[in-house]
Amino acid sequence: MITLGIIGVIASLTIPNVVQKYRASVLRTQFKKSYSTLSQALSLTAEELGGSLHEMFKAEPPGYDGVVLFRETFNNYLLPTAELKESSQLFAFAPYNKNLESDYTSMGLGAYPGYIILGDGTAVSVFKNNGRLSVLVDINGLKHPNRAGYDVFLFVVDTKQDILTSWSQDAQNYCSKTSTNLYNGRACTYYAMIDRSPDNSSKRYWEALDF
Repeated sequence: MITLGIIGVIASLTIPNVVQKYRASVLRTQFKKSYSTLSQALSLTAEELGGSLHEMFKAEPPGYDGVVLFRETFNNYLLPTAELKESSQLFAFAPYNKNLESDYTSMGLGAYPGYIILGDGTAVSVFKNNGRLSVLVDINGLKHPNRAGYDVFLFVVDTKQDILTSWSQDAQNYCSKTSTNLYNGRACTYYAMIDRSPDNSSKRYWEALDF
């Protein structure tokens, strides 16, 4: 009985850690796959439109205007399995800071005019925000945790070349477990890409997620 008790205690201590590592590993794999898929679509879009996207749309109006051509071309290369859904409800996700009183955030964004669903369940919304071509992605769709910086990420087209990058690298304000900034979560894309925790540089990004 003593031996069984010891085994039970050890199991109760190790199983949650194993489960957390597994969940983090799954999200990490999904993130890398999504980044690869979106990057390929961006390259093909740039090739079809015959110019540098970061320059072509630079002079367009700010906000959500002036991006219809980019959106339609980009979406065609994602090979969606569903029509464009004219709703932003999918992107009503939880904030990166789990201690906030509010259980909802949009990182100051929104899935306007809607999103498409890929064959693997990934949800993608393409828009233009403050002059930047932007791609908001939920790497596992309606599945949990539906949280900024966990399975919801913002990519933007770099201002100097046609590659997808992070909106910011400012962890203190935009990817911190303690930040109350409205845009907190936007910079988590950068730290997910380099796999480094924004709150503790000695830890990997995915392993440091607090489930």
